[in-house]
Amino acid sequence: MRLIHAMLRVGNLQRSIDFYTQVLGMTLLRTSDHPEYQYSLAFLGFDGGNHPGQAAIELTYNWSVEQ
Repeated sequence: MRLIHAMLRVGNLQRSIDFYTQVLGMTLLRTSDHPEYQYSLAFLGFDGGNHPGQAAIELTYNWSVEQ
């Protein structure tokens, strides 16, 4: 069994992206908005991510939730 990515729900997407990139040194791989379901995703990883054997973090922000 291999971990591909882990999903974390966040209350402030930009603040979370800033933490993972500026503090932990991860790279923002891609983002996507899904207005029909009112959520946004951000994928982060190390060394460019998406390499075999490298896991990524998926940050999920539900638009109706603010923190």
